[in-house]
Amino acid sequence: MSTLYGYPELGRYGLGHSLLAWARCHIWCQAHQATMLGPIWLRPRIGPYLRRERDKREYFKLFDNAGYAGEPLRSWLLLTARKVPADQLPAANAAPDNATRAQVVVFRNALASNFETHFHEVKGHGRTLHRALTAITRTAYRPRPYSESPFIALHVRLGDFSAFDPSHVAQGQHNRRLPIDWYCEALNALRAALGSDMQATVFSDGDDSELTPLLAMPRVRRAPDGESVTHMLEMARARAIISTGSGFSLWSAFFGQMPRITYPQQRLVLVNDNPALEHAFASGSIIPDTIARAVTTVAAPTATSE
Repeated sequence: MSTLYGYPELGRYGLGHSLLAWARCHIWCQAHQATMLGPIWLRPRIGPYLRRERDKREYFKLFDNAGYAGEPLRSWLLLTARKVPADQLPAANAAPDNATRAQVVVFRNALASNFETHFHEVKGHGRTLHRALTAITRTAYRPRPYSESPFIALHVRLGDFSAFDPSHVAQGQHNRRLPIDWYCEALNALRAALGSDMQATVFSDGDDSELTPLLAMPRVRRAPDGESVTHMLEMARARAIISTGSGFSLWSAFFGQMPRITYPQQRLVLVNDNPALEHAFASGSIIPDTIARAVTTVAAPTATSE
């Protein structure tokens, strides 16, 4: 019987932030043939209700932890086994010293600079983690079988983000709304580089009234209402993503390994294995040919790869 386990302690964060502990643990357990204990997704939150957000962050409804060890083993090990914080391992992706007693390596999210601190541990495993997340997502919340024409995804985070402040955004603060006009200009620039008006789909937690300039553009539609993980997996199918400074759209670009266009100083970290697929778009600039060529050739995840 295995004596080495991994456990992702998610904390009370949004999905984008929470997934990093899960992803680090999943990759580490694969590397060391350790048994992964399923994360606890049930974290009651009152904030989304008080703020009347579209996403109530009830993640326990979305995932079934298929393939991971659950109760009662999880509770027993967390109570009795030797727990080793992943941050205290001798090196990233190392294993603790051999021991006869069961050991649980615990992966926690950092309170600040989570992606900057830990994302390198999962870099290069985008497709693997995409399949893993799809596998633990309940069937009802997985995207429909892939049959759409190529599209550009636009992730417009509004909800709990603060109002746009150019000085704070320029300093790399990521919990700020971005101007809707910037999304419009970035989409126009990308289409100009492509020489076509490729279909664009808007994924947002805002109201239609807040997205009016974007939704009024030709061949732009809003994605139907759906759960957070559904939208994340759907965006991973895009040919390119124009994204906010949020971990949510970061995961979609990472899973899909497609070109990602960000607002200056809002990239967080490089998620593409090919850095040339990352572009910070400033108002008045153009989209590089390398991005345009990649949009027409990128192989988006399909139902069979999920």
